[in-house]
Formats: sequence, structure tokens, C-alpha cells
Amino acid sequence: MQSHKMLLEVEDDFFNLIAIYSSLEGFKMAYFLNKYLDLKLQRERRDIDFNHGEIEAAYALYAHKDPSCPVIFHLVANKFKGEPKRILSSGSLFAEEEVRPQEVYLVPEYNKVDYFLKVSEEMQQKDFSRLLTKVSQIPQIQAAYAVDTENLKSKQNLIFE
Repeated sequence: MQSHKMLLEVEDDFFNLIAIYSSLEGFKMAYFLNKYLDLKLQRERRDIDFNHGEIEAAYALYAHKDPSCPVIFHLVANKFKGEPKRILSSGSLFAEEEVRPQEVYLVPEYNKVDYFLKVSEEMQQKDFSRLLTKVSQIPQIQAAYAVDTENLKSKQNLIFE
């Protein structure tokens, strides 16, 4: 019997990525990015869902899609606090249940980052630098920097479509 092998070609999506440090909630972060960058980020109907073992995580996702421009902006939360259930036996007649919130990350190698701003199309370096400067100057953002997506281990977690 002959065996056939099929090769699946996966298109490597190129995108620029900005890591953002801020204590703001997701909707407030989207508001300030809209205000200072002249975007129209809106909450997507569906969040990014991941199963991290005992925790089902849902990361908030906001998108700006302008039909006249091929560039799509996505704002996604990197942190999610979930509550896994652990049953601890103390040797008594009844099992004790302890629930502790645990934080999980969309991109684990950047576990200090609060949000990522993904720019889906390739931008010229000077335009991307200008965008990064504008994001860094927003008063409610503590820090922002560009992430090298070529060496990103969890790159597949940032492909939303």
C-alpha cells in the first residue's frame, strides 16, 4: 500500500508589535489609544480563549479596521486572573477546597507586559517609530517598546484570524 504525504504550507504572518505597561483596564486603554492615535478600537464580539491547564482564560480583544487602509490594529490584554479549584485534604472527614486566583499570560515570555498593540501590516520603519513614540507619550502608559516578532516563541498566540 502506498502512503502519500501532504505538505501544509503555513503562511507566516508579519506584524509589528508594541508591548504596553499600564495599570488601566482594557476599555480605558482602548479609549486612550483611540484618543491619542486617532483610532477607532472597538471590542470584538469574541475574546481570545485559551486553556491553560486548570484555567480557562479569556483575553480582551479590541480591533480597528479601516476599509480605506490595509493596516489593522489589535489591542489585546496579556494577563488574565483565573481561579483554579484545588481540593486539599487535611486528613479530616471532609475535603477542604481552597481557591486562589492565579495569573496566566497570552505571551508567557513577556509576563510583565499588560497589553500588546499589534499592527497587522508591514509599516515603514519611520512610521512605526512615530507610532511607538505616540504610544509612549500617552500619560496613562508607564512604558512601551517594540517587540521583535521574529524571535517570539508564542507568536501563534497573536494570530487572531
